[in-house]
Amino acid sequence: MRIRIYGNPETEAYIKAKGLVLSLGHVITEDAECDVAIAPLLTFKLDAATLEKAALGVLIFHPSPLPYGRGASAIRWAYRRKEPVTAATWFWATSGLDAGDICEQEIVKIDYGLRPREFYQSDIIPAMLRTLKRCLNNLQNGIIRRIPQVEKYSTYDAKIT
Repeated sequence: MRIRIYGNPETEAYIKAKGLVLSLGHVITEDAECDVAIAPLLTFKLDAATLEKAALGVLIFHPSPLPYGRGASAIRWAYRRKEPVTAATWFWATSGLDAGDICEQEIVKIDYGLRPREFYQSDIIPAMLRTLKRCLNNLQNGIIRRIPQVEKYSTYDAKIT
C-alpha cells in the first residue's frame, strides 16, 4: 500500500522514526496519487483536488471525540470546560471542517496534572499512533471503516489564540 503523509516535515519524520508505517509493509510516497493519505497534526485545510488523489481517501487526525469538539483548539477547550475525557480520532477528509466519517477513535482521560501541551505530547500523541496503526492494519486487510458522524451531536469551537 502506498501512503502519502501530509503535514509538516517534523510530523513525517516522527511517523517514519516510530517505524509505524514502514513496519506494516507500506511504502511512503511523495506522489500525490497514492492508495491512502494520512494527515496527522494537519494545520491547514486540504483542497478538493488533493482529497481526490488518494484512491481510498485521506485520513485526518483530530484530538476530540468527533463530532463533538470540531475546530483547531480542541484540547484547550476541553481543559477550559474541565471535561473528563477527550479522544484520538482518525476520520476521512471531506470538504467539511472535521466532518468526515470516522475510521478509528480512542477515548483518552484528561490528566489535569499536566498542562495542555504536556498532555497532548504524553497522552494524545501515543493514542494517535495506536489508532493510526489500527487504521492501517484494517486497510491492509481490506477493512475500510466509515462510521458517519451524527450531526446533531456536533459542536464547533473557535480557535483560541
